[in-house]
Amino acid sequence: MQQDQLDSGRADQDKQKLQRQDRLSRARAFSYLKVQLVIALVLPCVLIFYDRVVAYSALTGGAIATISNAWFTYRVYRVSAENAARTILASVYIGELYKIVLTAALFIMAFVLIKPVNAFALLLTYFSVHIIPLLVNFFGRNTEDIEYKRERNG
Repeated sequence: MQQDQLDSGRADQDKQKLQRQDRLSRARAFSYLKVQLVIALVLPCVLIFYDRVVAYSALTGGAIATISNAWFTYRVYRVSAENAARTILASVYIGELYKIVLTAALFIMAFVLIKPVNAFALLLTYFSVHIIPLLVNFFGRNTEDIEYKRERNG
């Protein structure tokens, strides 16, 4: 009886830790999206002083990256962390597949519908926006992760 209560208490603690880590993960994903959106909007505003075609091409590249990442984030985080690992993994795979298809469709639309387009500016901005999470992780302070790892190991 007492062992069952201890096991139940541990299960509740594990569930709370999982929920906390899920909240941290969601918050980080949405903060990445916010930073990507800002870069996707600010860079073209700066480039407008250089050339109008370069600016709207950069805006298009940034929009493609941000929209596809937002769709992926939505697909992944619509599944609760309390679901089975198989369900979460399937959500990630399906989200990535949809992201690739959406990205390809948006690139095709950009190159077919936008005339003239500066391909270099579009692609450079697209890849720059994708690098943002790496830079945020490298230069940012991930104190939430450090605290979570201490709780888990200690």
